[in-house]
Amino acid sequence: MEINDYTKFITLFERVISKYNRMDNKQRSYGTDALLSRAEIHTIAAVGDKPGINITALADILGITKGAASQMIYKLVEKGTVEKKVSPDSDTEVVLNLTDEGQKNYVGHIEYHKQAIDGSLKALRDMPESSYTDMIEFFSEMEKIIDKKLKET
Repeated sequence: MEINDYTKFITLFERVISKYNRMDNKQRSYGTDALLSRAEIHTIAAVGDKPGINITALADILGITKGAASQMIYKLVEKGTVEKKVSPDSDTEVVLNLTDEGQKNYVGHIEYHKQAIDGSLKALRDMPESSYTDMIEFFSEMEKIIDKKLKET
């Protein structure tokens, strides 16, 4: 392949990331009156998947800092979707659970994914396995590069 072919690929990759980021900031409803960003609903999903989770474990799951996780939880507590309580195991630890409103959003998010992900799953299923394996390898390497750059700044 020529350098121009690689440039086309990187340009497409960056365009997809840019559109993903725009989509990430768009708020939508997941079955309640609350409008939530992708980051917010995925935080709700992580708490819903692991009731009683602490901030450190949540940050690890989401791939964000503990500070960013704390800020997100603060927003979600304000929106009435997540509650913070002192851990029954330690007075210094806080555990997170969904409120009734949060649980409705959690279920709504699962339903949304069942509908929205169908196209992506079809594309992956129709892809030759070798292409899928190459994509996994590429994105794994990109993640390492991005993680390294994030640590540098």
